[in-house]
Amino acid sequence: MEANSKILLVDDNPINIRVAAKILRSHNYNISFSQSGKDALEKTQKVPFDLILLDVMMPDMDGYEVCRLLKENPVTDKIPVIFLTAKTEPESIVRGFDVGGADYVTKPFHGQELLARVETHIRLRQSLEQLKQTNQLLTESNDTKDKMFSIISHDLLGPFGSIRESLEMLATNQVVMDDESMKHFVKALWQSIGNAYALLENLLYWARNQQGQMIYKPRLVDLNQAVHETYDLLAGMAQIKDITLKSNLIENYTAYADKNAVKTILRNLVSNAIKFTNPGGTITTRIIGKDDGYVEVSVHDDGVGMTQETMGRLFSGKSKNDPKWGTSGEKGVGLGLIITKEFIEKHNGTIRIDSTPGEGSTFYFTLPKNNN
Repeated sequence: MEANSKILLVDDNPINIRVAAKILRSHNYNISFSQSGKDALEKTQKVPFDLILLDVMMPDMDGYEVCRLLKENPVTDKIPVIFLTAKTEPESIVRGFDVGGADYVTKPFHGQELLARVETHIRLRQSLEQLKQTNQLLTESNDTKDKMFSIISHDLLGPFGSIRESLEMLATNQVVMDDESMKHFVKALWQSIGNAYALLENLLYWARNQQGQMIYKPRLVDLNQAVHETYDLLAGMAQIKDITLKSNLIENYTAYADKNAVKTILRNLVSNAIKFTNPGGTITTRIIGKDDGYVEVSVHDDGVGMTQETMGRLFSGKSKNDPKWGTSGEKGVGLGLIITKEFIEKHNGTIRIDSTPGEGSTFYFTLPKNNN
């Protein structure tokens, strides 16, 4: 039995309430009471009770009707109801079960019987809740495993297979190219390796985060430096598409966050912008300080943009089998944006999108300025 479990006693007779309350409080139960069905229904909307002891014979609204209404309400339908009744006729007992009652106790109360039935149903409810949580964890674990296998088999093997074949052609002199052709060939090969590596890194980050193994070490992070490092890292990818990387970092901005997480967030957002920006386009990163104790970072592109429907499912992970293709044929599975959202929320930040098809997108995210 869990101490201080919340029980609602519903009976129009104050003597019955006092007797039952005395028995239950002596065993550390937290007791509330109501003397009418209407009052009981109102209280159950405000307090998450673990069990309800409900009198059958009450004026205005009997216990059967109260129980029926409780079971029709998704807020209260899982609370076990034990009827308190002086009626022992089989039809009365059966009616109680028909409207959703879990058990019954006859009046006058026998203390040990009352305690035994209450404890049984509270333990049963706790066991069901634990089983539900365990099933949820198993479902999430299976989803994580399925997602990983899908990405490994479809999105990592493909690029690595192409890279292997390309290197084999070079090593065995199966192709003859002039300097310019070789330059383009090597750039394409380098981009494939970079994309595969970024996907593998995101996959590992995501798997560790799902398993609760990601270790965050927040401290003051220089956001300006993080933006510049991200641009340096992705300059080659932007150069291939002749995309200009700009920033509007007038002041020095810091955030209280995990440095590696911040770098991953920026890398994913900027690389995503490069993917969906047309050749010759521009990507701009801005940072502003807010009055609510947060800094806001935005990554804007003048690329293809998105519809409201696309934005609505962008962070859901439901489109894992619906690859997105960039303006130069770049392939992605959206995992980077899912990780980005999870990392931001780990820092109690938020992320939002402003986008118009054909005009571009802006991703905004916030991080705390300090450790408050």
